[in-house]
Amino acid sequence: MIRSLPLAAASVDDPWADWLLHERSAGDPEFEMRIQARVSEYIDRALRPLELPPGATLLDFGCGDGALGLRALSLRDDLRAVFADTSDELLDRANERAEAAGVGARCRFVLLTGGDLAGIADASVDAVCTRSALAYVPDKPGMLAHFHRVLRPGGMLSLAEPVFRDDALVCCAERSALEGPQAPELPAALHLLHKWRARQFPDTADALAACPHCNFSERDLIAWAMQAGFERAHLELHIDSGPALAPDWESFTRHTPHPFATSLRDVLDWDCNPAERDWLESLLRRQWEQGAMISVDRMAYLQARRPGAPAPEPPAPG
Repeated sequence: MIRSLPLAAASVDDPWADWLLHERSAGDPEFEMRIQARVSEYIDRALRPLELPPGATLLDFGCGDGALGLRALSLRDDLRAVFADTSDELLDRANERAEAAGVGARCRFVLLTGGDLAGIADASVDAVCTRSALAYVPDKPGMLAHFHRVLRPGGMLSLAEPVFRDDALVCCAERSALEGPQAPELPAALHLLHKWRARQFPDTADALAACPHCNFSERDLIAWAMQAGFERAHLELHIDSGPALAPDWESFTRHTPHPFATSLRDVLDWDCNPAERDWLESLLRRQWEQGAMISVDRMAYLQARRPGAPAPEPPAPG
């Protein structure tokens, strides 16, 4: 294992590590297994289109605990991977997993301290892959330009990114209605449900515009990739609905869809008075027990290439 940059001491406030390692599954092992199975589907869809030469290097941007890069290494014995993340705790976890899988010698770990991929050289990787990472970058066009920079000519970009814009637009529409002239006629349930949803997604136009993981659509992703110089871009938006993954009501109330959301449990306990809490919890729990609690995932899968032909392989010795 090689570290390109020295790692700082573990941050007291690391929302990424806290969420991924603890809060995402509400501490429920069964819930975590279900989430990992779903994440594996996203990862396989991101890796499937890649066409990589022998001995290729893949950059796992926003690697988290290394799930995507480690999956890629398990599929190709000749592949090398660069794991890059802003969280030193998650990089350490990715390193531990790589060593346990016996692939540490094929890994390099880069701590991202800015928005420019400074620890990764120009034209040094054959593929850039992300899974739920670019969505949280404030300057997405700039980061796509950096992806273009670090890719070799002919290198591939493959992204699997959540699209939360629709959730935020619904939240904004709810607030607009609740502040409009018809507000007194709206059901009380909408007022209380909005308390919860507004702690997970922005509910004003200004807040939406300022929220990196909500202020873009899948169309923006492909437009920005083309502006960055990529060619042969292809994007698919997958919208999948189904029962919530949480195995029980308590796990459902403590789960959040992203690191910057507030859980339903905290909204009930801190944002509602006792009467509101009892009423809203009774309503939602009844829906849960009836199997009516449905989740909708919107994932954008984008593939593109940096123009140019790959460099020819050097001749074999002798």
